[in-house]
Amino acid sequence: ALLEMASLTIIFGAVWSLYDQMSHSQRDETESNPHGGRAAAAHGSGLEGLEITESSAAYFVVFASVVLLVIFFTMQHWVFIVIKGVFCFAAVQGLTALFFAAIESSFKSMSQDINLPVFGTVNAVSVPSVSLAVITVLVWLINQGADWAWVLQDVMGMSFLVNVLRLVHLPNLKVGSMLLMGAMCYDIFWVYIQPHLFGNESVMVKVAKGGEKHESLPMLFLFPRLGGSVGDFSMLGYGDVILPGLLIVHNHLFDNRKVESGRPRMRYLVPSIGAYIAGLLLTFMALYFEVGGQGGQPALCYLVPSVLGGTVAYAHSRGEFKEMWRGGDLLDETEEDEGERLIGSGSTNSTAANV
Repeated sequence: ALLEMASLTIIFGAVWSLYDQMSHSQRDETESNPHGGRAAAAHGSGLEGLEITESSAAYFVVFASVVLLVIFFTMQHWVFIVIKGVFCFAAVQGLTALFFAAIESSFKSMSQDINLPVFGTVNAVSVPSVSLAVITVLVWLINQGADWAWVLQDVMGMSFLVNVLRLVHLPNLKVGSMLLMGAMCYDIFWVYIQPHLFGNESVMVKVAKGGEKHESLPMLFLFPRLGGSVGDFSMLGYGDVILPGLLIVHNHLFDNRKVESGRPRMRYLVPSIGAYIAGLLLTFMALYFEVGGQGGQPALCYLVPSVLGGTVAYAHSRGEFKEMWRGGDLLDETEEDEGERLIGSGSTNSTAANV
């Protein structure tokens, strides 16, 4: 079940991200110069989301390690309250986007601007969307200890992750490789190496279990263990979904970079999801055989080689590795080289004419 939830989250994020990109590009093309083309329209759209840079990918390991250590050394109740507050805020954002899209597609006549006190002009669909999102989160907050609370937590988490995958993008495979390799090293260090440096006490395991008071952390997909006791769950961290998911979404957008309309291509999405599933199955096998003798397994240790390695191999087999690796930089350099050749040929012709 965890495998299905994780895979569906990434697929939904990839499909929604491509839909947004294509709809924004088509809208911009109608508003701008029709000779500007798709590239100009895409750059002109203000709704492209957040793009991860090389520096932010490089700093990821440092930032994640600092946050982990801060939680480990504080382990105060207020820290977990803050984490839950951040999770609830992110879940409201994700659920609002989800409800908005569902209501707008079902009741197109509702999609019009209205004036509300304090809030000003808003889309009418936003009112029920925000209301439903807040109600869902409040129900989860009030009933966290209930046997069925994990269902709402998974729904909230899935909506949050889909929204991130929809809005946060990788510019090219180079940045994606930096991010995923750094995340894999982070996982390996804190699971396999760090316990030997801290007197056999695992920082990551202690934080995941909520310390001595067993405070619950909501940043996990949960599913009851088959044959287990009440409250015994199989868990999958959000990082093991969103980090490989960013590369899979990038692959899907890259595959459809020249598609203006019509049915999207799935040439990269299907094999990328297959590689992700293979990586998760390897993780579950490592858990079963207790590889390394740890209570948990660094899932990214298996997911990164399968997803990143599979992407590199597949792109190379299609002759698109160089373009995917450098992204827009390759296109810019190609245009500059063509411009220089045109200028050079023009000056040569001018000289010949003068002679």
